[in-house]
Amino acid sequence: MAGGSLLGASPVWAQSPKTVNLGTFGNIDAQNYIRAKGLASKTFGADANVNFVTVRSGSEIISAMAGNSLDMCNVGSSPMVVGYANGVQASLVYIYKNIVDSEALVVQNSANIKTLADLKGKRVGLPYNTSVHFAALAAFKTAGLGVNDVRLINMRADSIASAWTRREIDASYIWVPVIPKLVEDGGTVIFKTGDLNSLAGLVMFDAFLVRNEFKKSHPDLVLAFLKDFEQIAATFKQNPKEVVDTMTKFLGVDEAAVMRSLNTFYPVTAKEQLTDKWLGKPGTKDSAVVKTLQVQAEFLKETSQINALPKDMSGLVDSSFVAQMV
Repeated sequence: MAGGSLLGASPVWAQSPKTVNLGTFGNIDAQNYIRAKGLASKTFGADANVNFVTVRSGSEIISAMAGNSLDMCNVGSSPMVVGYANGVQASLVYIYKNIVDSEALVVQNSANIKTLADLKGKRVGLPYNTSVHFAALAAFKTAGLGVNDVRLINMRADSIASAWTRREIDASYIWVPVIPKLVEDGGTVIFKTGDLNSLAGLVMFDAFLVRNEFKKSHPDLVLAFLKDFEQIAATFKQNPKEVVDTMTKFLGVDEAAVMRSLNTFYPVTAKEQLTDKWLGKPGTKDSAVVKTLQVQAEFLKETSQINALPKDMSGLVDSSFVAQMV
């Protein structure tokens, strides 16, 4: 280039490479599969600098996005709603998985609980302000039980198994890998989160949340990742042996742990997500996802986790990337 174009402005080739701060919970997820297989440059391009950021909770993800240190991550819908209600600029762009049986209500065989209605007056341990807290209350409602009809006990997930063994609780609404421990120790699953779909019209899910500024600056990177995720999700279901081999070595976990994760992973294709049973087409305001987010917002308001209900939950959903994948 000739002339004064280098003065006062950086030429394109002098700019720093594109940076992606991609979150992972450090477990068997697509992000860690990309790391394990060395696929980051294939997914995002050779000129992208990819930082894999390990997170431990939904609230941590929301805080990191608010502080511009995390661009994309899968997260449960409750933390998303809290972030949205508090003005965090991020969008739900793709369903990571349909929650069917990775969260469930397990009852003590000795407690004589056969149905949800039998929980009246019983002690149910679960971690408050989580997806299972919301699912439990929604489940109770389908059986005509109010929040005061059941003795809810706020417990950390890692303390539930020991409380169960000591018979300090009659039941627990919790997730994998705690569920199989309780079943092995005299428990029976009587309700799965996936049952809320047929009973209450709710879809329970984890989804990819993307920081809005990153989405606007690098829509190509968001779309490239989601396209690769859909292929990886198919691999998780169709070729579990390859995934087990890869992830046991990378994470240092046993095969049973990987298989438990794969067996409770239910991806939703982009084509399905574009229907009103999920996200709906861009601009849709009455899809099942929007309805579920609205119900969750009401739950979060009732439990004082947010101060005010957002006016329009559809503003959290951006299905434009899914629309480009169909």
